[in-house]
Amino acid sequence: MKALLKRIVRALLGDYAIYRVLRRSAAAGPAPVPPQAAGFDIGPVQRSEIEACPDPVMREQAFYAGEGAFAYACRDAGRIVGLCFYWYGERYRPRGFWPLQDKQAKLVQIITAPAMRGRKVAPALIAASGTDMAARGFDCLFARVWHNNHPSLRAFAAAGWTRCALVVELNPLRRARPWRLRFP
Repeated sequence: MKALLKRIVRALLGDYAIYRVLRRSAAAGPAPVPPQAAGFDIGPVQRSEIEACPDPVMREQAFYAGEGAFAYACRDAGRIVGLCFYWYGERYRPRGFWPLQDKQAKLVQIITAPAMRGRKVAPALIAASGTDMAARGFDCLFARVWHNNHPSLRAFAAAGWTRCALVVELNPLRRARPWRLRFP
């Protein structure tokens, strides 16, 4: 039934996307770090360290680091087991999914090593990186998550992020730019 509904919607409206936009304000104070994450070392990471990582899944993420980005790693016994990246300013502008003002950034990528899933790497990484971004002067952070990606939504909620909008993109007749509808 669900598959049939998806096919009907896609036939009528073309490709579609439904995202929840989440946010974390620096005014909310430090984000809660899950107690299970006590053994992790979380902090900024340089692109060169990501590129030298023995895990190919982590190495592939190096693209997200660089100018106009802040990169954070979660390490377990010195090994990178999670990464997240925030973009701001000119680096983010071409993406333009969510309008950013000065002192705002968007978390554009987060990944946990498959062997570490379920160990609270993502919420710990989101919480610690968000606190560091606030210390760097960013007053508001945003992220977009596929509407039914429940593990990711739980990770952001555990790190103190809240929903600020629902964005639906529709692309009837394969338009060059999809229609974007925002709901508070």
